[in-house]
Amino acid sequence: MNAPARTFRVGIYVRISDDREGGGLGVKRQEDDCRLLAAALGWKVVEVYVDNDVSASDRRKIRKDYRRMLADVESGHIDAVLAWHPDRLYRQPRELEDLIDLIEDMGVQIRTVKTGLIDLSTPAGRMNARIHAALAKYETEHKSERIRRKVQELVEAGKIHNSGHRPFGYTRIYDGTGPRRKVVEDILNMEEVPYVEDWAARALEGEKLHSLVMDAVDKGVKTTTGGDFTYQAMRALLMSARISGRKEHKGVIKGKAVWPGIIDPDDSDMLRALLAERSEEFKAEHGDRNATALKYPLSGLPRCTCKIPHIVGVPCSCKEEGKKHHKMSTSQRGDKDMAIYTCKKDGGGCGGRTIQIPDLEPLMEKLLFKRLEEVEALSEKDPDDPRPALEAKVKKWERRKEELEEELIEGDRPAREIRDAIDKLNARVNQARGEAAEYQVKANLTDVSSAELRKAWADYSVSRKQSVYRGLIREILIHPATRPYNVWNPDRVEVLWK
Repeated sequence: MNAPARTFRVGIYVRISDDREGGGLGVKRQEDDCRLLAAALGWKVVEVYVDNDVSASDRRKIRKDYRRMLADVESGHIDAVLAWHPDRLYRQPRELEDLIDLIEDMGVQIRTVKTGLIDLSTPAGRMNARIHAALAKYETEHKSERIRRKVQELVEAGKIHNSGHRPFGYTRIYDGTGPRRKVVEDILNMEEVPYVEDWAARALEGEKLHSLVMDAVDKGVKTTTGGDFTYQAMRALLMSARISGRKEHKGVIKGKAVWPGIIDPDDSDMLRALLAERSEEFKAEHGDRNATALKYPLSGLPRCTCKIPHIVGVPCSCKEEGKKHHKMSTSQRGDKDMAIYTCKKDGGGCGGRTIQIPDLEPLMEKLLFKRLEEVEALSEKDPDDPRPALEAKVKKWERRKEELEEELIEGDRPAREIRDAIDKLNARVNQARGEAAEYQVKANLTDVSSAELRKAWADYSVSRKQSVYRGLIREILIHPATRPYNVWNPDRVEVLWK
């Protein structure tokens, strides 16, 4: 009498790389076909493993259910695997080898709807599986190469990539409907454009990105994905060449794009250089933490001269001695409710020198307006304007970079030597553009008349006042108090203007 056929406990594995239809319809169709095959074989389905919208060729993405299936095979929970096609299980030769080792140890059967039995227990079966895996690997690499070439064509032509979220400031025009629709054109979104223009102008005046983010959140302005603006989102928006109507790829501007610009390319270049420089300065001083809003307009500028001998009324000798001043932090007076700047002992300062903020702020407003009046009295063209010389240097370095890139193609010198030279030129270009952008901030501020600033000053937010002060002032030196100590002496304050 014949023994009854063995009933395998089977796990169905289904996967689709790109679920453009949504809802997992692709994997559902695979599962239905696999269940029909299991019924025909008389096998019992005990588990279904689903990796939806996950590529098997991208090693950076983890196929969680595939790993769970392997663990169940190893534990004996299932003793057969069904899949729609072998490439649903593996597309990398290294994955196949791991699967072969497991199958040999556990004696598990693998069948697919399209190709039938995958016999990994014999040399011939393993050879066929390896050939299939090699072909799948070739197909994946060939497809990836075609995609990269298409992206390069779009970059060179300044065209729109048919992927990603809608960029802020633009409305997308599509051809067709559904997930496979094609982006035809990006046009200006006239509801969002004014925000981009305003934020860019304020950033060029020296306003901190954090205050721009707070402005966006307070006004209820959302990103194109529906969330609140963050520091990173605001920085990415303002540093993007897209808003100037130019194509950018991997941080390099490739030329004019097919969509319209929101701000001028020159302003965009200054903005990119300015934000890049400030980001590096902030990281060097504070690490990678985001900037936070400051409570007082002058915060960050007052410095104590406690380590440098000084006589009131005589300019500080710090430049000659090459010494740095200690930052002063905000705190409260111990005997009354009053904000002060104090030199912190735990930061290496004296720990005793203070100045009252209600005394300092009115003085600085007077000095600011006086400074602007002095600037207005000067000639229209600043003889010390460094921008023309910086621009000439940048053009020279850019020409030299083009020569080196041609030399790199010809291969007359070692590639590493040429790339090192290009990197050094890039560093010089970025530094020059940063210096020009910082000067532009100062120029933007001094273009405003003292009368206009006086009129608008009371309505300025703390962050707007901070941007004005920081654009014109390098440091505010606080010198020792003099007798009588209970009388405010403005001579204690020395301003180092930019």
